[in-house]
Amino acid sequence: MLVPLANGGQVEADIYHPPAEGERRGALLVVIGAAPEARKHPQAVRLAKAVARMGYVVMILMPPHLNGDVLHPGDKEAVVASFLYLSSLPYVEPQQVGIVGFSIGQGIAFAAATDPRIRNQVHSLVSFGGYYEVRELIASVTTGTFWEEGKLEPWKVAPRAQQVLRRSLLYYVPDAGEREELAIALETGRPPPVDMSSTGRLVYRVLASKDFWEVRSLLDEVPSYLAAVLDSLSPRLYLGQIRAPVFIAADRQDPFIPYTQSRTLRKHLGGLGHRTTYAEISIFRHVTPALQVNPVSLLRDVMRLWAHTYGFFENLR
Repeated sequence: MLVPLANGGQVEADIYHPPAEGERRGALLVVIGAAPEARKHPQAVRLAKAVARMGYVVMILMPPHLNGDVLHPGDKEAVVASFLYLSSLPYVEPQQVGIVGFSIGQGIAFAAATDPRIRNQVHSLVSFGGYYEVRELIASVTTGTFWEEGKLEPWKVAPRAQQVLRRSLLYYVPDAGEREELAIALETGRPPPVDMSSTGRLVYRVLASKDFWEVRSLLDEVPSYLAAVLDSLSPRLYLGQIRAPVFIAADRQDPFIPYTQSRTLRKHLGGLGHRTTYAEISIFRHVTPALQVNPVSLLRDVMRLWAHTYGFFENLR
């Protein structure tokens, strides 16, 4: 189906609802990360149908910019419009609609959840494999390290995460020709053109560096327009405006987003006195099941996930 946007555009989404009609139900708006195929993936469809059989309405949204592997604050409008549309359906209880942000889509989900148009309507907010601060996430993905307990730890990052990050940062280099030259230089390992703009040079250095602290320092030097973009993509910016209870799930072996980002998110929400539920699991690789773990670990994490999910669904009743 197509959801109309305020600017006259449309965004694609799928809706799954219980077979019984006539009763208003709680609903979930699921915001997918940079995985265009996920909306129609058999596992996602089965899960959505299973949740619908439990008595909930599910809308799965693929934000338009993320659909093109670009992190963009404009995707917030698609989430807000989809939330308002979902809440308006005759079989949805408008005061019982939650938002679930998966992976990199969680940042957009948090931004939308604090928008004045829907902030007081969002019933529950979920971060699944999400993040806290986009600059630190960029530094981790580019360098294969993350900061934990006062030291840098090595991290095996997924090539797909690096691909999305590269496309996202190149998108914000103003000149199209320069973007193409930068992409070629990064892909081939050749040095960038000597006549590159200051923004192009900075983006190249960020993407080519393997030093976590150098990347963090470079990201503090970006032009004001790009600094505003990075701020708007960081859930950190919105924590004080969240009204709904927050549920956080993280995978300790996540190769896309370090699980420490979820821990930091929990810490700062807790520091604000916000109602938060947290689960750290190992039966998922990022946001998809990985059943090669040992049986004891599997049982423990299934129980944690069940308790985490049950708390969220009970909150929608």
